[in-house]
This record gives sequence, C-alpha cells and structure tokens, in this order.
Amino acid sequence: MELPDDVISKRSELVSVANAMLDSKMDLIEGVRRVCSLRLAIDDPDNDVFIPFRAIESETDHFPLGEMRSRCSTDYLQRMDADMTLYLSDAKQDILNGCKEIIRILS
Repeated sequence: MELPDDVISKRSELVSVANAMLDSKMDLIEGVRRVCSLRLAIDDPDNDVFIPFRAIESETDHFPLGEMRSRCSTDYLQRMDADMTLYLSDAKQDILNGCKEIIRILS
C-alpha cells in the first residue's frame, strides 16, 4: 500500500526535526513539541517510538517557548529556564535516542 503524499511529507519532516535536534540546530523542547504535533499527521501516530516524546511533552508543556516568552516576566523566565535546563540534563539522552529511532524507523 502506497502512502499519501501528505503522510510521506510529514514523515520526512519528522526525520528532519529529529536530525535537527541531533545536530543541535533545534531546541530540544521545541523539537519534542514538533514531533508530537507531526506524529498525528502520519499513518502510525501511536507507534511506540513516540512514547518518550509524548511523556516529555506532557512533563514540559509549562515551559514558555517562542512567542509565549515575550509575555513573561524576566524573573519567571529565569526560573523556567533554570527548571528547563535541569529537566534536560536528565532527559536529553532519552530525547536524542528517540530521535535516532525516528530516523531509523521513518527513513
């Protein structure tokens, strides 16, 4: 069975996001959020490869990123950035291993 073009495109984008995180070209939390969004657009959104990403997204959804940061106080951002750094010190390897699995499975 051949996959629709939009699914192929989203799978390719997932691989690109995973590569960007592995190459330190994308913030890891932003990448996790993007993976979780993109997984819903492919043919297998409940694949086990996404379990760590879903867990990490759930545990980090309170961290302000992107445009949201402009609406936060400096003190709040400092606290959240410190918390995010601490969280990533524990989760980084799980994220990077997940990225390698996405590339292996979807490439």
